[in-house]
Amino acid sequence: MQSGRLRYGLGLVAGLLLLAVGCGSSSRFPAVLFLRPDASGAPQLYVQPQDAGSARQLTGVGNPAAPPVIDFAAAPDGERIVYAVFSGAEGTEDSALRAVDRDGGHDEPLLDCPAAECSGPVWSPDGRRLIYERRPYTDGLPGSPRLHWLDPATGETRPLIEGNETPGYGARFSPDGQWLSYVSPTDEGVVLYRLSDGTQRLLSSRVGSPAAFSPDSASVVYGDISVQGHDVAPPNEEGDAPPQESSSTFLYRTRLDETGPRQRLSPDAAVADSVPVFSPDGQWIAFGRVPAGTDAARQLWLMRPDGGEARALTADRTVTHGPPSWSPDGRYLLFQRYDPAVGATSVWRLEAATGEAVLLADGGYLPGWLP
Repeated sequence: MQSGRLRYGLGLVAGLLLLAVGCGSSSRFPAVLFLRPDASGAPQLYVQPQDAGSARQLTGVGNPAAPPVIDFAAAPDGERIVYAVFSGAEGTEDSALRAVDRDGGHDEPLLDCPAAECSGPVWSPDGRRLIYERRPYTDGLPGSPRLHWLDPATGETRPLIEGNETPGYGARFSPDGQWLSYVSPTDEGVVLYRLSDGTQRLLSSRVGSPAAFSPDSASVVYGDISVQGHDVAPPNEEGDAPPQESSSTFLYRTRLDETGPRQRLSPDAAVADSVPVFSPDGQWIAFGRVPAGTDAARQLWLMRPDGGEARALTADRTVTHGPPSWSPDGRYLLFQRYDPAVGATSVWRLEAATGEAVLLADGGYLPGWLP
């Protein structure tokens, strides 16, 4: 693996010193997790220092027959990582959820999923349980995903809502642990589910992408499609141009207490905005943007929570960037780059304030932070 830098200064050293002084000797610098094919070609989980050091394989070490990893999620305290694998023989649809320590030790099974793909694990903020997606297979064909709880200590699992097997995916917890959001394909929207009493609220969204909670758990940002008529077709015999529909994907913000209407954050322009995520202090939202109706690739942008001060962070229109993920201190964004010209992925870290980017891992994808 090769690592490289676009620009890199003394900011990292200064940040380390600030962390050491402000947090005490027990603090540790977050690392980076990502997937990458091993020598046998099977995707495995790797960990790497975020300063572009050497990557270390965590799963399938020394086992060329190790099952391929689908995705993963690090526990809030960073001590354990739950990951999903295709566990059956080639040609089967069996999968499993497993857990491994941050140093690669104590790798253990949590849940077997015969004839189903179990993936998309998400930890609750207190680290006591997880939500995952179970997609059953029938005669080799995948069904709709359903959300389930998993107790990582006991392996006990059950549907998100007892007696309700409604399809859902893209689960996200509010930081205070009181709410869960998920995409409901049957309802064409994002469901806000209050865990204490089962109250549900549907946000209209035809995008099919997860929502993002604000750090204070007071609001969510999500995408929805806006269709507008434009006279862009050739005139007819009467000289009138029949209206043609064009669509944009706008980001909206709404409060969980339902006070006030939803607020549009995207500009009044033809754009496709997506994958929003709040900075840890709630002062910024990182997201992806594509000019609607073009073949340009997704770029990373920043804006304030009210949609103001929007600015681009990347500018290579031939390469897809993101989704972005904030570092715990809010200084950096971690993201995947995909170059369709060569079919290659790579993992990058970008400093939000300056735009300085560092290549962390060639061939890596689906990056995430390890606290």
